[in-house]
Amino acid sequence: MKGRHLLLLVLSAALALEGCRPEKKLTSASSDAVRVYREGVVQWERFYFPEAKHSFENALSLDSSFAMAWCRLAMVDFASGSSGSAARAMKEAVRLSSAATQREQLFIAMWRYRLEFDNERAGATADSLIRLYPDEKEAYLFRGSLYEEVDKNYDAALGCYMKAVSQDSGYAQAVMSLGYAYSTLGDQQKAVALMQRYIRLAPDAADPRASYADLLVRAGRYDDALVQYRKALELKPDYWYAVREIGTVYSIQGRLKEAEEQFHKSLALLPPGPEIEAAHSVADAQLDFKRGKYAEAAAGFHRALGMDSVNYAAAEGLVRTLGRLREFEAAREVLHRISIVLAQRHLTNSPAMLSYHLTNAGLLTDEGDYAGALSACDSAAGYSLPLTRAAVERQRAQTHFAAGALEDALDDCGRALEVNPNSPSVLLTLVRIYHRRGDVRMTGEIGARLEKLWANADPDFEDRNELMRLLGKNTHAGHPL
Repeated sequence: MKGRHLLLLVLSAALALEGCRPEKKLTSASSDAVRVYREGVVQWERFYFPEAKHSFENALSLDSSFAMAWCRLAMVDFASGSSGSAARAMKEAVRLSSAATQREQLFIAMWRYRLEFDNERAGATADSLIRLYPDEKEAYLFRGSLYEEVDKNYDAALGCYMKAVSQDSGYAQAVMSLGYAYSTLGDQQKAVALMQRYIRLAPDAADPRASYADLLVRAGRYDDALVQYRKALELKPDYWYAVREIGTVYSIQGRLKEAEEQFHKSLALLPPGPEIEAAHSVADAQLDFKRGKYAEAAAGFHRALGMDSVNYAAAEGLVRTLGRLREFEAAREVLHRISIVLAQRHLTNSPAMLSYHLTNAGLLTDEGDYAGALSACDSAAGYSLPLTRAAVERQRAQTHFAAGALEDALDDCGRALEVNPNSPSVLLTLVRIYHRRGDVRMTGEIGARLEKLWANADPDFEDRNELMRLLGKNTHAGHPL
């Protein structure tokens, strides 16, 4: 979901805490603080982090004892990657919540537990909020996100999202969440219809267009996705998420220098902090990996972890890179640290384990333990859904190819391409398979599809360079002479 599953979970509750109960809606001594706060809520709902943070800070400058403003500031900081600032703001929210209403107290406690990764207590608190205040649409969305992101219970998640919509048929975030959920479950027709409804509900907001673009990326329609991300930027030129995801598409297309510019521009649009600095290093390291510059990539991932020791993207990237460098013992140590963090955050039965097992499978493949790698793929499959199962099949194909089991690898590729017929990594694996089998026609046919996809790739994009070698075309730094 937007490549930010946890991020969406944090963002999904848009507050207001408005209900029919004869209880004060927001506990603040300043009407101006409440007004500015509500402006922040609107910005929050649209994923406009810098503006929302500014509004909540302004509200607190008018009323420093405004517990809900502290809570929302914690949410913005956490969503932006500033976990330390988020913890400090949440501490203030909890301290001040004793003077707030019961409804506010439950809301703050619900998010406090979520930020502490105490998912069981977060869910129980959300259930209490729903039971006492059944009109609280944000609580349904919060609970649905927990079911989806932590418990792998998509039926329950869909039920919660639908209840949120039943409370407010114009509740755009619930419609968006339904769209992503149906996409993950493989119902792309229903997902697209919901994202189009999301656009109609918020026609002047940037995120609906970007969310629709996300579905196009999942289907391998990269050029169409770029059109939608750019439409999002027409509505808000500094929308960080659309900027970042344009970079993601450029990276898929091998346009690494352009991707680099987009990634750093996106991060510069977010509130600064150590985690954001770490994210800059991760972006550079991931692109170095795509250039085949593994020593540089490893150094970049190490730098990121030095700034943010629990940065999952940095740790996962480091495992993959160390595997390519054949530094297997060091890679195993990092993978072990990942498992510890997942356990600490109570995520060992969540979809996060899909990525963990696939990272392990990739490392085992590099080590030459193909049976172990396939077993890890089986473990990953236990955490997959129709959309994410493609990643499992992709890794199986790579493992089977490395093991010389070409027929099995072909079958794996076929299943992966059912989800995304233009997956470049799967298509490249197919080219490798046909080339090894000596099938010149199929090597050329599949290779031509990749040549089109990578027509504007940078000269140092390693996957395109490999493709050209497999096609027997002379290249200089990746482009035909």
